Amino acid sequence: MNVKKEILRKFFHITSTLSILIPLEFLGKYSVSVIMIVMLLFIFPISYFRIRNYFTLWYWKLIDLLERERNLKILPARQAFSLSLGILIVSLFFCEDILKVSIISVAVYDGFATIAGILYGKHKIFRTKKSVEGVVGGFIPNFLILLFVLDPSDAFLVTFFTALIELLSSERRWFLDDNLTIPVSVALFLTFVLNFPS
Repeated sequence: MNVKKEILRKFFHITSTLSILIPLEFLGKYSVSVIMIVMLLFIFPISYFRIRNYFTLWYWKLIDLLERERNLKILPARQAFSLSLGILIVSLFFCEDILKVSIISVAVYDGFATIAGILYGKHKIFRTKKSVEGVVGGFIPNFLILLFVLDPSDAFLVTFFTALIELLSSERRWFLDDNLTIPVSVALFLTFVLNFPS
């Protein structure tokens, strides 16, 4: 694993995902739906069909800078498309407050857990690649940031649930990719367990 590239990749994941909060705040949740649809309808074919021309040059430079080697062989940016699908589902079926918490959780928990795991992870959890240090490294910043939008008990419960979903997720199966499972699962948790209006 290229540690420097993986950390850069996760910082890009955190900042680009959190940037979705800007159109959400100023234009509403359906602006997020439109952005995710554009990702899936226009960017996905570039990856899937490996379209390389003057107009897609920026995209392939970004892929070369950030993408994992194994994803280049399967589908470049496949986790970004899982994320787009997850956020699209939440933006269409849940309210803005739930969408905001889902975006924060998938950006912050997932990003910082991976970075902490790469840098400090020594104590593996069961038979996974996840580590205790990664869980703590994702838990603390996610909980602290969620305090801006949730009360402390809800922020703790959502973060705990996010950690659990991330542990159960799998990179090998697209439908269990944490970029898809975290936003959708957090939205369902807020709605059916914490009784948030959807």
